[in-house]
This record gives sequence, C-alpha cells and structure tokens, in this order.
Amino acid sequence: MGKRLGVIGFGTMGSEIALLGACAGMDVTAYDAFPEMFDTNLPRLGKVLRVLGRDPKFFAAEAIAEDAGREAVLGRLATTAELADLGGCEVVIEAAPENIELKYKLFGQLSELLAEDALVASNTSSISITEVAAAINNPARFVGMHFFNPPSAMKLVEVIPGLGTSEETIAATLALAKELGKKPIRVKETPGFVVNRVLLAMMNEAITLYEEGVASIEDIDEAMKLGAGMPLGPFKLADLVGLDTIHHASEVIYKELGRDKFRPPFALTQHVRAGRLGRKTRRGFYRY
Repeated sequence: MGKRLGVIGFGTMGSEIALLGACAGMDVTAYDAFPEMFDTNLPRLGKVLRVLGRDPKFFAAEAIAEDAGREAVLGRLATTAELADLGGCEVVIEAAPENIELKYKLFGQLSELLAEDALVASNTSSISITEVAAAINNPARFVGMHFFNPPSAMKLVEVIPGLGTSEETIAATLALAKELGKKPIRVKETPGFVVNRVLLAMMNEAITLYEEGVASIEDIDEAMKLGAGMPLGPFKLADLVGLDTIHHASEVIYKELGRDKFRPPFALTQHVRAGRLGRKTRRGFYRY
C-alpha cells in the first residue's frame, strides 16, 4: 500500500477522511471543485485535532497531543481545485455528493490520471458499487469504503466489493481501514449495506409513529434512549446525519428493494422540501 492518498470532496466526510490519512503519516492531497470548502473546513480540522489529541482511544492521540504534532499532520495535507493533482496517488477515496452522474464523471477522469494499479474507493452510502465501477477502466481495483459521520470519531468502515472487485483490492482496503484507525467489516453489495439498512428502517418507523400521533418527537427519542440504549434518539440522529441524506438514501433503497419500510415518510419529505435539513441548516425535527 502506498503512502500517497487522494481524497475527492472536502465536506465533513472528505475533510476528516483526509485528516485520518495525514494522522496515519500519509501524504494527502484533497480535491474539491469549490475552493470555499477549504476555507470552511481547514480551520475546523485544527479544532478536531485538538479534541482527538485528548482522546486516548484515538489511534494517533500521542502523536498529536502537542502543537508540533498537530502542525506536522496538517503539513501533510495539501488541497487543490485541480483533479489532475491526484495523478500520483496510490489510493483515492471519493467522498463527493451522492449523484451518480457526478461520480461517473469524476471516476472517468480519474481513470486517465491514475496508475493502472491504483486503488479507487467510494464512500457512497447508497449507490451501487458495481454501477459506479463501470466508469473505471479497471473495475478490479474499485471498491466501496463507507465511513460514518464523523469519520474522526466513528470506528466502523464498511468495505463493499462490487461484482468485479478483486480479492487483492479487498485485502488492501481492509488493511487501509485499519491503518486509518478503523474497524473494517466486509459487506456483500446490497442497497444501504448493513448500517443504513437497519438505521433507515428504524428512523422511518420512528417518523411514521410521530405521524400517527403515537408519541411526540421528544418522547420517541427518549424512549429509544432509555429503552433501547441508543446514545441519540432517532430524530436527533436524523438531524445529525441530514434529512436530505436520509431521504435520498431511503428513496434509493426503496427503489431497489420495493419494501415499504424504506419509503420516505411524508413528514421527512415535507421537512426536506422546506429546507429543514437538520443541524447543518439549524433546523430539522429540532431547532439548533
């Protein structure tokens, strides 16, 4: 596995994946077509590093406990608005928006830039790995690598091979996840993979209970915290993930599987139409 990591997308997910690579000692190049994303998220990463440096469970906590260590990490993270700058990377992880046309375009361009044996992974949470791999000139090197929000804190990574993914690529991806301080699990390609299949069904059911007047949003959240041991209730969790993200993922899984439990409830659709997307807009099922 090489030590040059490329990351596509510098939102919350992509920026923190890039940070993990830099914490693991890799030289990281992060690409985003919108340079303002760097202005927004680079200062935030400095704050994230200070928090991680105080967490003894973080794999690189000792190395970033002091200012010099944190500066060294950020010094290994370069940003660019030119996709061509990823050309020398041995590994590229894509964390762009969940838009199949956008991903096709990006991976088609990457095929012309990267070495034939470079590993290419997508952080998609709902789009078919096999479908996206069709844009790559060598699908054997393409794999799903699904991180969870926020990547700096969530330990799990789902590794999802597509139909043409090689065992060598799968092994390399499992090793990469461990190098980034994560616990990887291998997941068969299926809509929503493991975590989202379970979570979306649960969150949609919680929203349906609210629509039916069974209990209030606050009481449903409290019930799941106190009765099921969840650290966050389903509505607080939905607001954290983003209601637009949940709505889109539910639609994709419903389209693939045709099961009513994945059909987005009307209250979820209504909030998305109103632009009440959760924490990122300061209003979702709760106000922030």
